[in-house]
Amino acid sequence: MNYDLFKWINNSSGNSFVDALMKDVAKYAIAISFLVLAVLCLMRLFHRSLWPVIWSGVGLVLTFLLGLVAAAAYSEKRPFQTHHVHQLLSHAPGQSFPSDHATAAFGCALVALVFLNRAWGVVLILLGVLIGFARVYLGIHYPGDIGGSFLCAVVGVAVAWGLSRAFTPTARVRTSERPASG
Repeated sequence: MNYDLFKWINNSSGNSFVDALMKDVAKYAIAISFLVLAVLCLMRLFHRSLWPVIWSGVGLVLTFLLGLVAAAAYSEKRPFQTHHVHQLLSHAPGQSFPSDHATAAFGCALVALVFLNRAWGVVLILLGVLIGFARVYLGIHYPGDIGGSFLCAVVGVAVAWGLSRAFTPTARVRTSERPASG
């Protein structure tokens, strides 16, 4: 199923405008994700809100580490190494699972969604989906690689969120200052 979906997406290439757009998305859109995340962090720091920035960093580090663990646990060559594909972007052979670009994009999106700004988090998730689609379209990754990247980001950010609930000083203060009901 993974390869069938890959073929369906990759075989839709051939339109010069769309091909060029997908190449640009695959190469440069990750910079937009990091730029938006940096601006969101700077805005939080400007408003003296340090903890969301710290937990965003923790979420990104955990996402990155989970990507490394996933790559070590499941070795998969890139589609162009094992199949005849329409490879529209040159790339070195190597590990395909999970996609580093998609892992970073989804990590940025989910830390933005959970810790910084929900609206921008949704925008970044859509950008992450586009980045992942472009990398499959160009013949660099399988759809499962993108799904694995998303899963790494979900787990990494969820663990960071759980840790933030347990260890952020302001969260404990807010909980203890609630008035008694009654």
